Amino acid sequence: MDIYITLSVLASVFYLEAGMYPLKLRRCNLEWSFLLIAIALALWALTSTLLHTTSGVYSLIFYMLSGLSIILLPALFLNFALVLSADDERPGKFTVIPIIPSFLFIYLLLVASLVKPGDIHDLLSWTGDFRGLFEAYMVGYLAVAVSLIWNHARVAPSHRERNMTTLIFITSSFSLIAALIVTTLIPSSPQNMNTLGQIVGMIGAAGIVHGMANYHPPSMSPSLAGESIIDKVTDLVVLLDAEGGVTKLNQRAESELGVDSAGDWRDIVAPEHHGKLEREFEDIRERASSSRGDYHHRPLSIEYLRSDGERLPVKLFISLIREGADVVGYSMVAQDLRHTLRLRDRIEETEKSEKLTRMRLHEFRTLNEAIIRINHSNSPDELFRNIMGLLNEHLGLSDGALYLLRDGVLSPLEDGFSIDDPEKILGELDDAVLVRDGLIAVALRHDDKTLGFMVFRNGHEPDEYELKLLETMGGEAASTLKRIFYEKRLVESLEETELLLREIHHRVKNNLQVISSLLNLQSSYIDDPGITGVLRDSQGRIMSMSMIHEKLYRSGNLADVDVRGYIEGLARSIMFSYLRPDQQVELRFEIEDIKLNVDTIMPLGLIVNELVTNAFKYAFPDGGGEVRVSLGRDGDGFLLTVADDGVGLPDDFNLDSLRSLGMLLVRNLTDQLNGELEYTSNGGTEFRVRFSEVQYKKRF
Repeated sequence: MDIYITLSVLASVFYLEAGMYPLKLRRCNLEWSFLLIAIALALWALTSTLLHTTSGVYSLIFYMLSGLSIILLPALFLNFALVLSADDERPGKFTVIPIIPSFLFIYLLLVASLVKPGDIHDLLSWTGDFRGLFEAYMVGYLAVAVSLIWNHARVAPSHRERNMTTLIFITSSFSLIAALIVTTLIPSSPQNMNTLGQIVGMIGAAGIVHGMANYHPPSMSPSLAGESIIDKVTDLVVLLDAEGGVTKLNQRAESELGVDSAGDWRDIVAPEHHGKLEREFEDIRERASSSRGDYHHRPLSIEYLRSDGERLPVKLFISLIREGADVVGYSMVAQDLRHTLRLRDRIEETEKSEKLTRMRLHEFRTLNEAIIRINHSNSPDELFRNIMGLLNEHLGLSDGALYLLRDGVLSPLEDGFSIDDPEKILGELDDAVLVRDGLIAVALRHDDKTLGFMVFRNGHEPDEYELKLLETMGGEAASTLKRIFYEKRLVESLEETELLLREIHHRVKNNLQVISSLLNLQSSYIDDPGITGVLRDSQGRIMSMSMIHEKLYRSGNLADVDVRGYIEGLARSIMFSYLRPDQQVELRFEIEDIKLNVDTIMPLGLIVNELVTNAFKYAFPDGGGEVRVSLGRDGDGFLLTVADDGVGLPDDFNLDSLRSLGMLLVRNLTDQLNGELEYTSNGGTEFRVRFSEVQYKKRF
């Protein structure tokens, strides 16, 4: 029996050491979740053996602790798999959800141990009638955990993490299969079975620890970043120790020099440069001894020796490397000068052409800037200010004037100086630029039509470049002036047209109101209710059209009408006209923010007028109710709904045999909108009109 206890103690120590080892390398959620598994394994290894060597209350305690560890192991292993497979979105060290079913089995363990003690030498005797459920719990949890690990082994983002997860999958799968074989296929005593189980468990734990320790994703460190940067730089980097021995060459240095190692810096430097570098190293050490910082010397132009005997010209930078106050080495960073020397030769050959290119580029930029600033002018005054600013900047001209030819009369802008005889200068401007008597005149011509000229005071004779710049400015200024004049006339024409349209809508609205007033006046002289009703209905139709014209001339858009405001105002006007004093009718709207053109809103308004009027006239003969008007988008079209909760339609109502003028109007206007008219009458009346916006057609 002593050998079983010794093995159990050793197994417990092994499990605890295995659980603590990954935490020495990295303290993350994965390592903490594995520590919980290791503690449960250590508790199971120790208590499952001690319960066979003790009796009484101690044996019962070990029996309960052993059962507790067996219950928690599947949940802890599933928690470990969840943490592993969660990738960048790691859960905490321990998640609560996997352990919730374990509380049921812990309760059964306590009842079986304290209330109804059974055979404590059978580790699962406490399960009783729930043994099958517990086995399903263990197998299910372990199977889900292994599946999660296998899936993560295939989709893990890094190669190292896939290797780690694959090793964990293999070892955990092996341990579970081996444990299943030991417990079901190999007959043995409880002590032998426990020993075999410990061996299998230690193999599995060792494999998991090996995977976590050797394949965990690497973390960023200064040394790793430094090595990566040194290998990636395009310069030749050689690191020396304090005595001058070569400790590292980066990839570029190895490739260019044709060596992968060197004993001393003298092996890679041309002999004639040895003395220079020795003096430089000595100077660096002397300066460093009197300075707290790292001394960086001036660059040296030397030659490296390649393995094939060829020489490599470089510019060398030497820096001192310190650790605290101690000198630990030097860094030699060399720039390959072969390409630089070739470029220097080419530059010397092309200096004259580059100078000419820069001059032409400056001219092009100046012309481009002039064109842009001139073309962005929106008035003659702004145009002249922009031109004066450009000429002052590039030609030093600060005094000028702009003369425009309007209706055959040549007149200057207010800004600028005056000249004695501008008509004479205009007559002499045969070319684009005229220079005479200290003045420079620039013609403003567009499509062979003279718009005026600009004149500037000048103290020197302009060169070819300046004449070209002035000519370009004159052409662009004339084109811009033409655009400004066209835009001004167009804006004035548009404003006049808009004013006329508003006036037309206003007068149409007034005329319709006059017609409505005449009908109202006429109805006061008629005693026949039928005729009075007809006149009132006609007033409502006229009012619906009048309100559209009122909306148009009051809005900022003469093409579209705000449908919500129009329909709400129309419906309320109808309610005030037809609502009797003894009625209480609520008017409810469900109208989206929609704008429709006049060709659509005119028939739509008449439809709303007829349907809402009918609702107030016929839906509530004995009291009140609700009238609902809604309008919204329906696919590519629109849906208008007018509904009430009144008495409904007559039994003989039929859209195909209408006798009412109002409903005939609704049907015909729906056809005009290319729409569909539907209705229902069940506990009220509801009319639905599906239609599309009528596209505007040119009338001339």
